[in-house]
Order: sequence, then structure tokens, then C-alpha cells
Amino acid sequence: MFQRVFYEDWQLVFPFVAFAAAVAFFCAVIWRAVRMQRRQLDRLARMPLEDEASIPDPHE
Repeated sequence: MFQRVFYEDWQLVFPFVAFAAAVAFFCAVIWRAVRMQRRQLDRLARMPLEDEASIPDPHE
């Protein structure tokens, strides 16, 4: 089925570049998370996800 699809050599570069960019991005995110200081971890853990004013009251 895929024998009818012919790729030129230069077209094979794009999937490899996209894959390398995605791997580099995720490795950078993991590296930053692993190297994060304890003080910053504690600050992010205490950060509220929503304001109390934006949460609807179910009893109204």
C-alpha cells in the first residue's frame, strides 16, 4: 500500500527534526523540574489553582 508513496531524501529531514525538537523540549522540561530548588517547589505547592471568588457557590 505504501509502496506507491515515494519520498525524496530531503523530505525525510522534517520528521527527524520535529522528533528531535520534541525530545529536546521534554528533556529540558524534565531537567528543569529535577534541578528545581526545594524553596521553589514549596512555593509552587502552596500556590492556589483558582480564586475563591471564581468558585460558584452550590447553595445559591
